Amino acid sequence: MNALLLTFAVVDLALLFWTFTDKDFAAPRLWLLRLLLLGMFYDNLVQGVGNWFIDEGWYASVNVPRFILHASVLPFLALFALSVMRSAGVKLAWNRFFTGFCWLFTAVALVWGFYHEVILLELGPKSVFGVSKLGSLSGVPPVATILTNVLVLPMAAAVWRVAGWPWFFLGALFIFVLNGATGAQPWGFLVGNFAEVVFIVSLMQTHWYFVRR
Repeated sequence: MNALLLTFAVVDLALLFWTFTDKDFAAPRLWLLRLLLLGMFYDNLVQGVGNWFIDEGWYASVNVPRFILHASVLPFLALFALSVMRSAGVKLAWNRFFTGFCWLFTAVALVWGFYHEVILLELGPKSVFGVSKLGSLSGVPPVATILTNVLVLPMAAAVWRVAGWPWFFLGALFIFVLNGATGAQPWGFLVGNFAEVVFIVSLMQTHWYFVRR
C-alpha cells in the first residue's frame, strides 16, 4: 500500500505541473488548486515513506505540515465555489449577504481547523495494511472540513442547475460520500486519498470549463 500512496503523490505532482501549462497562469482559483495539490502531494509522500523513516527523529516534524496545509487551505473551497457560481451566472453569488457569509464561514473554518488540527495536534504511530505512518490521536472529527463540504455541495448544485455543468457537484458528492462512509475505518485514509484525486480533477475541469466557454 505504500506504493499506492506514492503513486497518488506522483499523480498529484503531475496535476500540479499541469496547472502551470494553462494560459490563465495567475488565476486565483488556479492558485488555490495548486495549494490543494501541494498539500495532497506532501501528505501522500510523507505517509508513503513512513515504513522506512517512522523511527527517525525528524519524521514526526515533517508530518506537521500535512496538518497545517490541510487546515489552512481546505476552508477556501467555499470561496472557490463562490467564484465558480459567479462564473456560472448564479445570481445568489452576487448577493452581498451571501458573499459575506462565505467569507465569514471561511474565516471561522480556518480558525477552528487550525486550532483543533494543528495547535492541539498529537501524533501517534498507526499501521494499516502494511503502511506504518504517524496520524492524529484526536478523537474529534475534522469539523471544519466536513462543514466546508456540506456548504460546497449546494453551491455546486446551483452551478449545475444554472449552467448545466454537473461535474463540480458530482466530484464534491463523491468525496463527501466516500469520506463519510470510510472515514472511521483504519484504512479510510487510503480511500480518502483516492477520492481527493477524483475531486481535484473535477475542480480543475470546472475551473477550465468556465474560463474557456
